Amino acid sequence: MKAIKVMFLMALAVLALAHQSDGQQARPLAEQLKLAGVMPKGALVYVQVRDLGALLKTWQASPTHEAFYSSASFKNFEKSNVYLKFQDRKKDFETALGFGVDEARLAEVAGGLSAVALYDIGKMEIVLVSEVGRDKAITTALFQNLPQFQERSANGTPYYVREIATDGGRLNQQFCFAHVDGKLIVTTTEGLMIRALANLKATGDDAMLAQVLEIASQAKGFATRDLTMWLEQAKLNQSRLFKSYWIYGNIGAKSRDSLAKIESGLVDLRFLPEGLNEQRWFKVGDGALSSTMLTGEQATAYLRFAPRDAQLVELHAQVGAPMNAAVSLALFGKDFDESKAVSEVAQNESTSSETDHSETAGGRIERYRRLDARFDKDVDDAQTKAIHKSSASSSASQSASGKSQSAKPAGNAVLTKLDAVLQTASSFAEVVRSKEEVGKPFVHFERAVIVEMKTTIDKALLEKIIADEMRERFVVAGIDPQLLWQDEGAVRFLSQALLEQGAAYAVTGKYLVLASSKELVRDILAAPATAPATAKLDNPSEFFALARLTEAKPVYDKLMAKLDGKVANKPKSDLEEGEAEIKFFSDNLPSFIKATLIRELRVRRYVEGGLLSERITYSFRNLKPKPL
Repeated sequence: MKAIKVMFLMALAVLALAHQSDGQQARPLAEQLKLAGVMPKGALVYVQVRDLGALLKTWQASPTHEAFYSSASFKNFEKSNVYLKFQDRKKDFETALGFGVDEARLAEVAGGLSAVALYDIGKMEIVLVSEVGRDKAITTALFQNLPQFQERSANGTPYYVREIATDGGRLNQQFCFAHVDGKLIVTTTEGLMIRALANLKATGDDAMLAQVLEIASQAKGFATRDLTMWLEQAKLNQSRLFKSYWIYGNIGAKSRDSLAKIESGLVDLRFLPEGLNEQRWFKVGDGALSSTMLTGEQATAYLRFAPRDAQLVELHAQVGAPMNAAVSLALFGKDFDESKAVSEVAQNESTSSETDHSETAGGRIERYRRLDARFDKDVDDAQTKAIHKSSASSSASQSASGKSQSAKPAGNAVLTKLDAVLQTASSFAEVVRSKEEVGKPFVHFERAVIVEMKTTIDKALLEKIIADEMRERFVVAGIDPQLLWQDEGAVRFLSQALLEQGAAYAVTGKYLVLASSKELVRDILAAPATAPATAKLDNPSEFFALARLTEAKPVYDKLMAKLDGKVANKPKSDLEEGEAEIKFFSDNLPSFIKATLIRELRVRRYVEGGLLSERITYSFRNLKPKPL
């Protein structure tokens, strides 16, 4: 977790100091990825950096470095179980070696082209290879402490080993290093060193180069630039630590954007003065690729509809259920169907002595509503599997009981009705904006869906569906609020004298605009007249998203402060004296984003060459904003 954050921020630090990549001459892929030919097979992740020494020096000298390590995000991470275990393991190594193992030491040994492969997250089994001249290598702490190491040989090639007891003496590891053919090799197990030295003599079947080349050769436009990463996602999905600490939780096969669909991936980063360009290629399982794409003309038309104050814009080539759900959310808000709620833990079961009564009362358990020590305990507890099995059994029992006592879950009926009206849709876009309301404690969200229709919409049927659902969700039985449709220019809206929730729509050409307010529909209709000429996409896309983080920050901060319960003089009995409580959404996440300097990001997803590809552009703050 820390390594991922630091690697990402190091890249951003280079950008902040206006480091600029020079062009790469076309070279054979095997030559560009030659360090993968040294790495033994079986790695979960492989990361290659064009100039590790320069990158580390830039990172350590950058303001981003200080901002990250002083952030609430890092302070909270320091309290996590995985960080504390990492520190214990690091201390074991440092005690045995007689010198520190940290960023400064890595910068000391780092050369130009460098790579690291991770084989086991928990045991920290890694191989580091860096192109370093012998004159520099012998000045490092490794060679300065040579008497503490035992010299051994692998087919005539010398390497140096130090036995280390880690994990409280339960695990025996070795710290090994060697300098061969201008390359410094460091491993945390002797077996990996022997295999790496064998690969260095002659890249063979035990090298991971072939695995990396398999996807690299299919990735159109791929070339190693400033930082390249390959990952065996199928194996990562099976890692207990990865599954537990991967915050997005999209590893399950049923997730819409599930990582379970991905077999392997290739990522390449290019550093530019104005931001970071990231290109991703994924090899996915059978049937996971979509053949439906938005043309550049379609995507451009949608972008021109987006108001300048919209903080999130998403374009979708696939319609059907996702589109109907988006329309329902925009018009009616979230469907609060309690039959869909599932407890994290069985009602009468506690997984920790720290679980208090307030979390188990009422049968609705939200065990991880705050990522405190209980989360870490469950992550690393060997009995977690048994708990999950019991929880799953309980959930299944509750689900079966619910099915026998209730009708079809609320919300499904309106989705079916919307599908009948929108069945000739060919694509759609979502627009979200939010703003603070003066004198009010919360914030106001507006959502809209823009649908490209192949045929004329049945307006009367659409209005009836919307009005009926409004009555069903928001009107008490026996009261008739006289919901009437009215016109305001080209916008049709539902009068809402007794309702806070609104609904409006308009038809412009082949597009149907549906929104939670008439104001948002009006602004969407007006946007094309003032859209800049640069608001365009030239290439086909399955999905495109634009997120304006800086514009969303004030509203996000206010909302999360309320939801996280940040009030003055709140008792903090579970904290040490003088220690400030760090909330995940209002402290941890915002402080990390602030340290990255990211102002805006754009994501384009498409299918090319049999691979799922994504291109992400990160733009920095305090630079002149680009037109949409």
